[in-house]
Amino acid sequence: MRISRYFACLFIITFLSLGYAHQHFLLIRTNYHIINYERQLSHLLDRNKKLMYNVAALESPVNLEAMLSSTGADYEVPSRWAVVGRVKSEPAYEFAEAAKRRNPVAESIMNFLAVKAEARAVGR
Repeated sequence: MRISRYFACLFIITFLSLGYAHQHFLLIRTNYHIINYERQLSHLLDRNKKLMYNVAALESPVNLEAMLSSTGADYEVPSRWAVVGRVKSEPAYEFAEAAKRRNPVAESIMNFLAVKAEARAVGR
């Protein structure tokens, strides 16, 4: 009886020691991965700073004008207060055309099958 109890205690102590050592191994491995990721992050942040500097340098008006003039094309750089207009589309016309193309049967079926809103927006 004493020998079986001795082996049971020995087995339990050995199992707990192996579990403890395995936990330390996992902690060391996780720490190594964290250090490696921090090193990569630091490298990427440094590279990002360098690239942002390069982008800022390339977007400077002096460099843009030099690049455009080197291609042989004749471009004019607008002044700072130049006003640029754009053509507005007519959304009312687009919606009217879409309303003419609607199929009432398909629309009623889709309205029946569609999920209805359970809440509604309150205007301010």
